[in-house]
Amino acid sequence: MELAQYQNYEEYKKAMNTVLNRTVEDFVMTGYLLKQGRDTDILKDSGYSNVNEFAWAEYKLEATQVSRYIRINDRFSEGGYSPRLQDHYKGFGYAKLALMLTLPESVAEELTPAYSKSEIQAVKEEIESEEKITDIEVILEGEKKEQRDLNNLEKAINQICMEDPELYVKLHGTVRTSVGTEPIKDVLAPDGDKLYSVRPQGCGRIMLYLNDEKDEVILQVVRQSLKERYAWSDILGYLVLITEQEDAKKNWEDLFGQQYPEKEQIAPVQPKKEKRKESKVVKAKPPKAQKQEKEKPVELPSDIPGQTEIEKDFPEMLPEPVKTSEIQREEPNCTGATVEIAESVENSVNNSKTVEENAINTETGTESEEVDNSKQNPAGSRWEYMKTMESYKMALYMAASVNEMPHMMLNSAEYWKKWLEAEVDENGDEFSKK
Repeated sequence: MELAQYQNYEEYKKAMNTVLNRTVEDFVMTGYLLKQGRDTDILKDSGYSNVNEFAWAEYKLEATQVSRYIRINDRFSEGGYSPRLQDHYKGFGYAKLALMLTLPESVAEELTPAYSKSEIQAVKEEIESEEKITDIEVILEGEKKEQRDLNNLEKAINQICMEDPELYVKLHGTVRTSVGTEPIKDVLAPDGDKLYSVRPQGCGRIMLYLNDEKDEVILQVVRQSLKERYAWSDILGYLVLITEQEDAKKNWEDLFGQQYPEKEQIAPVQPKKEKRKESKVVKAKPPKAQKQEKEKPVELPSDIPGQTEIEKDFPEMLPEPVKTSEIQREEPNCTGATVEIAESVENSVNNSKTVEENAINTETGTESEEVDNSKQNPAGSRWEYMKTMESYKMALYMAASVNEMPHMMLNSAEYWKKWLEAEVDENGDEFSKK
């Protein structure tokens, strides 16, 4: 048999792509044929009751495999029902396409064949990590003051530079010594394709898709499946603003309020480790755990000047004490005894509260009146009320409030703004709802 001879790498790569594309298109074609067996009466004379039975008997394809072939055709064929693979997905290979089935379509359509299977897996893990975080948790994070007035692209670049000080230093030098966007493309996307995943505080996960051959930059806010399109010049414009100082490390420290993390110098006798191939996917760094100081309980003085004591100041108003013998005469029934004793104690407490209220009214010369809740002074806006709470109590308060909210409004910034600005009383109840 004569072996094929390839003159150069380009010819070899073209042959490889042809084979791989044909293989993937075969999978798409297989899915299409299985759908025909499912959706038409083509199997009526075969003796098989359905396409799963046919696929197993003839080709030993299990039902899960049949389902996977069909879903690949649904997702990646032209029009979702065709024997032909969409041009965008040519070159991926079956293993990658099978993995991409688990990604939202809005994410999968931004990936290219240059991404490896492990890199696509990393993207999948980023999506799953964000799905585990609730909307309430994101709101409670609160935005960083320095990122509050930035657009989503600027927030993403700001977060990237904060999490990777070395990358910031490279960008600092590049921006200050070169012109145009090509040099920053080489820094941010050295292998052509790059995906940065970051989590600006209070915003959720943002994915930034970069390709040095495209003028357009795609940004996706994962929680909202929102896509925004920018240009490389927009990235350069923001980088110019944050690289004004001569000293890159000092500039980074002033920007982020942290000390620049210097790496330990490797001793000359130690051999340098070989550099691993840089991944095209940069995963978001988890937030640093903050140490919470335990709150010390407030110690109240036992004797407050001017405080009224019922027992000392108004002994004649105390109820007669319950005699022990009366309790002892009750039958020794556990349930009955518990109820009767509890009722006695509860009545005594209620009587004491009434006596104390009467005593205070007597002292001030006023009669007991019902409190008019409508005349109580408000605590101010709900936001001011919430700022007085501990984080856990705030979370409980918000969780209870969400149950009463229309689900469709939870992603509306305007709705949350009005909710936070609403006037509430000292118990956190909105006046308009009373």
